[in-house]
Amino acid sequence: MEGKMRILAVDDNIINLATIEQELKDKYEIVTMNSGVRAIRYLNKEKADLILLDIQMALMDGIETLKEIRTLENGAAVPVIMLTSKKDKETIIELTKLGILDYVLKPFDAKDLHERIDRALKRVGVLPVEDNELYSYIKEVQDELEKKNVRNAIIKIDEILSFKIDDEIYGRMQNARTKLRANDMETAERLIGRVLKMLERIVATEQEAKFPISMGEMNARLLYVLNDLENFKVREAAEKLEDLVRYDIPEAINQACVDARQRLEEFDDGAAEELIQNALMELQKHPL
Repeated sequence: MEGKMRILAVDDNIINLATIEQELKDKYEIVTMNSGVRAIRYLNKEKADLILLDIQMALMDGIETLKEIRTLENGAAVPVIMLTSKKDKETIIELTKLGILDYVLKPFDAKDLHERIDRALKRVGVLPVEDNELYSYIKEVQDELEKKNVRNAIIKIDEILSFKIDDEIYGRMQNARTKLRANDMETAERLIGRVLKMLERIVATEQEAKFPISMGEMNARLLYVLNDLENFKVREAAEKLEDLVRYDIPEAINQACVDARQRLEEFDDGAAEELIQNALMELQKHPL
């Protein structure tokens, strides 16, 4: 189980627990507990990255269990997704006050459950947000502003700021929120627009990187880099390396290019040349 994030699933229905474990075990370490009391005992000693907690349980229901969990060192800040067979607005409001991140209606759809867990872990900064996802979230903010729904826009920005994102984008979004709270909608809209343009360029570059490249082309490009280095054309070599890592190349070759470019920035041409030579040798040993 090493390396997998741990999810604690709490439900007094063993069939539900078995279903959850079956659906999630390939991606996560799943620990199942059939009562709130057992879950609390577990969290007294062990940690979990996320908790799936059923609301309707005998003896100790989900709300009582969550209140107790929030008093524990291992439970105070852990993200929680509630499982419920009915959508009760008053109950959801009460659970939100206790810090739940989301809820899933039973019987749940496996894809929806995975997406909600993924989103919850991103909201607490455990997982990074992909640039294309971030673009979609910020586009929603822009859409709310176009409808003059300032309150909704601020709520969406609050969620975005909980994600693990680039510092510059974080700063701009934080500034946009401040402007909205000060009723300066024009400046906020301009800031949001700039962030979207930044992300459009990033996403476009990432999409370009998905294009395949043949071993022959990869080999030729690396040889061109070596030729530039032999002729002391450091800037040209760095540009070729930057371009190459945008393609779908093996991780080892990608890392060699990144490291070589770093060496060039440090004026260590010899180390860069050695890295590229090693990358070429790696290609010869493991042709695609």
